[in-house]
Amino acid sequence: MTKWCHTPVRILGPNDKRYPDMNTSPRITVSAFPTVEWLQQRAADRGSAARHTLRPLPTRPSAAGRLLGAMRAMLDTSVRVEEGHWVATPDGELPVDIVLQKGDKRIGICCRSAWVASASDQDALMLVYGGFDVLYRCTVDASLESVVDAAYALMQAHPTWFSAFGRLSLGRRASDAMVASALCGTEKGWSVAGPFGTVEALRLCVASDWVRAFARALRGGNNLALSA
Repeated sequence: MTKWCHTPVRILGPNDKRYPDMNTSPRITVSAFPTVEWLQQRAADRGSAARHTLRPLPTRPSAAGRLLGAMRAMLDTSVRVEEGHWVATPDGELPVDIVLQKGDKRIGICCRSAWVASASDQDALMLVYGGFDVLYRCTVDASLESVVDAAYALMQAHPTWFSAFGRLSLGRRASDAMVASALCGTEKGWSVAGPFGTVEALRLCVASDWVRAFARALRGGNNLALSA
């Protein structure tokens, strides 16, 4: 015979909880508008962040830097290179971007942007007072082709200053127009031009390249007769 066991059932009162709280921590109230007290409490959690070293902004190489970069590996090992040379003249110290020296011969190179006029009486001052055999005025733009063309023109004028590899490499990379101009030359002085720039020379051994400009520069730029 089966006996039934009756378990007493407790009836919950109005103050009794049906389900126990699993988390006894105070509940977080979310608000889109935090109170001042909350912000003050959170301020203690935030410390000053370590400041990282500022990264220097990349600088764009100058025209002279790009020309020397294209030409340095092409030069003969006997050629000495100097950057940022200054020449003392009656007009003050004037900058020459690149100086090449081989033995007792010295070449000065000045690079200008395409929008700067190439003719300048001060170039004659730099030629004489700098003791250069030749001063080159290179007008190049921002392209790699322009500096390669300028380096090729300099190589054509001074082939022994460049290595065999340099002569071959520049000859292959130069534009056809610059190659033709450098080989043919011009009637008025030494000047070659390509599609990306020009290279002009003031030669100390050729009086017509610099004498009149030198006289004008000494007289303050006035175009006076040489006999005045």
